Amino acid sequence: METSPGPHQLELPGAIHLVEEDGELVLRLSGEVDSLVVDDWHATAPTGSSAAVAVDVSATTFLDCRGLRLLVRETEPTRRSGRVPELRHPSRAVRRVVEMTGAAALFATVA
Repeated sequence: METSPGPHQLELPGAIHLVEEDGELVLRLSGEVDSLVVDDWHATAPTGSSAAVAVDVSATTFLDCRGLRLLVRETEPTRRSGRVPELRHPSRAVRRVVEMTGAAALFATVA
């Protein structure tokens, strides 16, 4: 299962995709994940899907507060089920945002 970005007229600086890996959903971010990218995700995201058990940010170069809020919200059902979602391969910039906001405790970081 993979979702693709919506039909924006302008090229977005980043992207968010929901992919299936080993039978579980992973949120995959790339580029600069800012308000425009998050708005696009909300406009095109599948409804009623299961929770993401991991967030792959290995290709993410920038993450603003709306992007971080998206990560926290999209993985909340996983935390409620007793699991800790993974934050996979964050760059220094992404790791800094996550740590500075106190959100690091919500994820198991995989370097």
